[in-house]
Amino acid sequence: MSSEEPTIVPDTPVEDLTLDRVAEIFDDKQLVYRLENVESPDGDTGTILRTGFSNAAIAMQIRDNTLVIDSLWRGAFPTAQGPQVLMLTNQWNQDNFAPTLRFFDSSAEELAVSAFRELHVGAGVSRNQLDAFVMTTIDAILGSFEWIEQKHPDLVTWESEHNHD
Repeated sequence: MSSEEPTIVPDTPVEDLTLDRVAEIFDDKQLVYRLENVESPDGDTGTILRTGFSNAAIAMQIRDNTLVIDSLWRGAFPTAQGPQVLMLTNQWNQDNFAPTLRFFDSSAEELAVSAFRELHVGAGVSRNQLDAFVMTTIDAILGSFEWIEQKHPDLVTWESEHNHD
């Protein structure tokens, strides 16, 4: 047991959201990420924060006063399993609040599974609100993908080198 009192980070005032504020949370948690400038199809330039785990690629961006956290599962289903993937994603979405699972064609022969969650930030967000949303979303995304992996272990073709605890 430690006799030292835990340090509690004081909440901050509600402020406009930037990806730099999200990056501060990643820095505090010692999580690896990169900020990337990207051009949208309409020619606008935006920033995306990217991170990942052994089974997931995660991207965060701010669009129309909304923090969008989107991810892609590392596994893939054969397109012939489309009906089963539909049932799988429907089951998750009916039984769980977040994240929302969806799937789409990733190639001519494979279906990709994606998980996403959004937070409206038009009125701003405090540090603790942002921290809680980002960390619970990452945890929920990883949990949803682990749930898929338990149901379809044959699709796990990588080795996990990360501890998410």
